[in-house]
Amino acid sequence: MPHCRRIKSRLQDESGFALVLALALMVALGTAVTSVTYYSTSNFHSSTKQRSTQSALALAEAGLNLAYSTLAQAPDPTSSTAVASAPVADIPMNGGYTTYYGTYDTVAKVWTLTGIGKAFDTARPGSYVVRTVRGRSSIASVTRGDQSNGAWKYIYSDDPNSCATLSNNTVIAVPVLVRGNLCLSNSARLTGTAIQVDGSVTLNNQQTSIGTPASPMTEIHIGKGCSLTGLDYHSPCTAADRVYGVSPADSNLISMTKPAIDLAGWYQNAMPGPKHPCTIGSFPGGFDNNGVLDRSRGTVDLTPKTAYDCRVLDATGAVVARISWTPGAPGSLIVLGTIFFDGNISMSQLVQAVYSGRGTIYASGTITMNNQVSLCPVSGCGDNWDPNVDLLAFVAGTSTDSVGFSIGNNSTFAGAVYAVTDYSAGNSSQMWGPIIARQIYISNSTLNNFPPIMKLMTGMPSSYSTVTTVTAVQGSWSG
Repeated sequence: MPHCRRIKSRLQDESGFALVLALALMVALGTAVTSVTYYSTSNFHSSTKQRSTQSALALAEAGLNLAYSTLAQAPDPTSSTAVASAPVADIPMNGGYTTYYGTYDTVAKVWTLTGIGKAFDTARPGSYVVRTVRGRSSIASVTRGDQSNGAWKYIYSDDPNSCATLSNNTVIAVPVLVRGNLCLSNSARLTGTAIQVDGSVTLNNQQTSIGTPASPMTEIHIGKGCSLTGLDYHSPCTAADRVYGVSPADSNLISMTKPAIDLAGWYQNAMPGPKHPCTIGSFPGGFDNNGVLDRSRGTVDLTPKTAYDCRVLDATGAVVARISWTPGAPGSLIVLGTIFFDGNISMSQLVQAVYSGRGTIYASGTITMNNQVSLCPVSGCGDNWDPNVDLLAFVAGTSTDSVGFSIGNNSTFAGAVYAVTDYSAGNSSQMWGPIIARQIYISNSTLNNFPPIMKLMTGMPSSYSTVTTVTAVQGSWSG
């Protein structure tokens, strides 16, 4: 009996221990469950917060892009009101809102643009996660040439109502652009890389052609077709019309106009010229006779038998313009700047001259080169010269003479020509350079290849406009 009591007492003791152990285990499990629950909840909130932050950053960048776009499209990006100086009204976007503003540094000419993103905080309804990013844009003014300046790449005929005429073994090996019609006769051939004729082309005589089977043109654009008789015109022009191109001829015309001339402006501002005579030296007979734009100077000889040297100096004594001549075989002509003669210019009587420098010479009247004159930037002429170093441009300003610039009788010129009225060449003359005229008439002459004129000189008839540019500053993003 006592033994049974001892066993019962031991069982009671062990049951108490088991109860304590069970309670400890329950506490431990409860703590573990609480920890797991807290960890999972914490991770959930952290992940949600991260997604909201990323959304806010995307919204801020969207706002910054809107600021850049607003500035780029502003009528005047240099105005402090081109972009709002305070955040614009919130713009609803997917996931929240965006806004932006900008500040302009008028001295540095730099905009600082700010985008702000407000993303819905899904972990805390009614709250937002906000991010801000910034970037800068610089403002500059750039002078750009207008499309009409492209006429200096061609032999350019501007008259839409008549026919540019090439005849008698004329060979033109340069690009041609004719706003009117083109008439080829008596073995006249075009062998350059490109041609555009806004009107029609007439090819009389079996020897006339545009391109050749062996050397087809790269580009041929003819607006109103071709004819071998001058009666019936058809389009497109083909090899049956003696029109040979790498690709078929088409009527895809580029829009081109003749650059405007400012004759009165250069009469006033040319150096040397009627209003700005030589500072040192002189030109024989001067540039004008009466202070009025009326061709009072008569006819000027640029290459007389005696030497001259006319220079215009600035306030520091530096030479800013010059025209000088040294006779010889060949003689030497130096040009610099824009030079104006209120009269005609004539060169004749076997003059052989090599010119150097870059200059534009205006005549208010006509310009004539005749009787075996040679005026080139290299001895013997040719196309091996750099117009960015040496280039002479003649501008014939007469509006009353039917022909403004003429060259003939075995004469040669390498440079550029602009005539308010017509250009005429004949009798084995040669031209190495672009021509811009109302109309062109060329007979028994050649127009030869010339190096591209990449930069027009001051004084060459041309048009420019000032454009404001907006450029994002690389590496300026922050946020």
